[in-house]
Amino acid sequence: MKGKLVLKIKKIIYYYFNLFNYREKKAIESVIDITSKQEQQFQDSKFTVGILKEKWHLHSNFIKACNELKVSYQVIDFFSKDGLEDLKAAPIDVLIARPSVQYTPWKDMFDNRLKLLKDNGTVPVFPNFNALWIWESKLRTIDFLKLNNLPHPKSYIFYDMQEVFNFASSYTYPLVYKASSGSGASGVKILNSASQLKSITKKVFGKGVRSYRKHKLDKEHGFIILQDYIRDVKEWRIIRIGDYYFGFEKLKNGEFHSGSQNFGYGMPPIECLELVKNITETHLFKFVSIDIFISSENEYFINEIQPYFGQKDDRELLVVKGKPGRLSYNQTNNSWDFEEGMFCKNNLCNLRLQQILKIIDN
Repeated sequence: MKGKLVLKIKKIIYYYFNLFNYREKKAIESVIDITSKQEQQFQDSKFTVGILKEKWHLHSNFIKACNELKVSYQVIDFFSKDGLEDLKAAPIDVLIARPSVQYTPWKDMFDNRLKLLKDNGTVPVFPNFNALWIWESKLRTIDFLKLNNLPHPKSYIFYDMQEVFNFASSYTYPLVYKASSGSGASGVKILNSASQLKSITKKVFGKGVRSYRKHKLDKEHGFIILQDYIRDVKEWRIIRIGDYYFGFEKLKNGEFHSGSQNFGYGMPPIECLELVKNITETHLFKFVSIDIFISSENEYFINEIQPYFGQKDDRELLVVKGKPGRLSYNQTNNSWDFEEGMFCKNNLCNLRLQQILKIIDN
């Protein structure tokens, strides 16, 4: 009860008071001792890694990984007017991107420039561009899932208000409204009636809507995303980093699994692992997490695909029989092999870096 009250107060403060810039300032201050150094050369480093600056300095985890693994790096600032020129001149072998998604113009800038880099082909970029492109965009993710015939909750995207009103009168509720961007269930509402749907539709097609975490000018307008409500689901997050897999259950808190900060551990369902393996192999998504709903009828639905996600205090993301570790797929035995150990340091960036360098070395 106390946690819910704190979250409610936090939402009110974030939404009605302009704290966006303050949150950015505090985030930068917390890691400025790490990010103040823009490049580092190590004598025995085979490669030099380019690290794109993240606006709130979330690229600090990659800098820490480079320092700990003794890998040479150079930070490149896309927010600078000279960002592209600096990138062209940088003596790097690979570029690691962690786009800034807190504000839509920032994410658009990353999407635009990374698309041009992919097409130009001058330097390999990680993670995979398509995974970065659909990240923090449910509009893109839903269309991606539909076009690739991947299992997902039935979803509806409307760009016409009257079409929504016609739909509202015939639908059997409840129904889920989802903002296109926003993490931790910050842009998700369960609608129980046509009047609720019509009310939020008027806002979306009127002054626009935003979640409490977004910039006060960052509103979604002119479209609405709706999704069938699936009762009594379980949700597993399966993570693939190169050749390795992690997974945990996202336990429900109130109406939602996302943002609950409640986790369940154990061997992930093999069906979830197999689904993620097939998707990531097909689409070259080697650095992603995929959230999967499991219905009471044992049906599997993809809810989210994310190259980056929250991971507080370097929490280990796979614990089997009380032991942290990671999984890998054994093609010879057609089995999932468990390796005990601590592999999630610096928000998985040490492992990300090792696997990226392994790929480019081959």
